[in-house]
Amino acid sequence: MVTIDAMGTQTKIARTIRERGAHYVLCVKDNHPKLLDSIMFAGIGPNGPLTPSSTHETKNPGHGRSEVRRCWAFDATERLYKAEDWQDIASFAVVERVRTVGNRTSTERAYYISSLPADAERIARAVRSHWEVENRLHWCLDVQFNEDQSRVRSGYAANNLAIVRHIVMNLLRLNTTRKASIKSKRMLAATVDEFRAELLGVMT
Repeated sequence: MVTIDAMGTQTKIARTIRERGAHYVLCVKDNHPKLLDSIMFAGIGPNGPLTPSSTHETKNPGHGRSEVRRCWAFDATERLYKAEDWQDIASFAVVERVRTVGNRTSTERAYYISSLPADAERIARAVRSHWEVENRLHWCLDVQFNEDQSRVRSGYAANNLAIVRHIVMNLLRLNTTRKASIKSKRMLAATVDEFRAELLGVMT
């Protein structure tokens, strides 16, 4: 199963995933405005006229906050804008997160298309797993590489540096010859030529 944020929600990518024998769960945002509108205005939600094929809800209270996650999955793909362009599309889903911290409550909704059947629990699990990985990666990049402090904005520089940071992070994690933290390995690679060559040797 392949989960991708909105940037990767492309018909060619969906086709490639299915040709390789995998399923996709793709986030739909403003980069596909008509597709997004067709999901949002299909009468979805707990009280909408379009009845979901399945629903799923989880609650995670604790530490002074609570989070409720809901997923509604639908198999009415004929309601979607140009659904035929998406290889083997079988469902779309709405994932809602209601988060309460103290007296403040916020609600977020995200929209997805998928080649999976309209199984709300399975789709919700895939979405949550995706964001747990994203959050862990972002935390590491921010703590170890101060990514959030970067002020590089010109041209493709920000994207290029992000790619380089991901490569470096993966090289450091793949290395098992030293029992040290990512930060320590990074410093070691910057000061010891042999260790740096050892890390780069993983790529060959």
